[in-house]
Amino acid sequence: MYELYPLISNPSSLETKELLFTVTLVDDDALYLAQMKDYLQSMKINKIECFNSGEEFLAVVKESDKRLVVCDLDFGSSGLMSGFDILDEIRKRKLNIPVIMLSGQDKLAIAVQTLMKGAVDYFFKGMENTFTSVFTSILKINELQRLKKNEKDYITTLVIGSIISVIVIGLLIYNLYK
Repeated sequence: MYELYPLISNPSSLETKELLFTVTLVDDDALYLAQMKDYLQSMKINKIECFNSGEEFLAVVKESDKRLVVCDLDFGSSGLMSGFDILDEIRKRKLNIPVIMLSGQDKLAIAVQTLMKGAVDYFFKGMENTFTSVFTSILKINELQRLKKNEKDYITTLVIGSIISVIVIGLLIYNLYK
């Protein structure tokens, strides 16, 4: 797993982080969006896309996309999708996209509801360490996905190896009794 202290204390000494996905930021606050993007880029994450609304994001997302979404919960207008609506739409489309939810609401009930709707993490925007928490969560999710990918590759190798072994044994037995 990544050692987080050196990443946070001296990001300039690090290489660019190779993520298995594009980090997608969705927030109606342009300043907050720019600050989050700048922070993540300072931490050597370069595959970042930004959207000002859930509608804008959902209009371009494809089932085959490899993304992680960092999304605002409340877009400040009743005419725009909320973070809950975005989570529901991701689930309805059966997209395999982890979502980290951010909110100005520091309420445990909202956090629990967000996690129950499918978000992988929830952070309060008002904390001074929110950006660091989001960055840490991104690295954690990337590591988990990397481990799952390695596990799938290992299982595939075992299955192919087993099939080849059965074929070779079958050929040997066939040639032995020929």
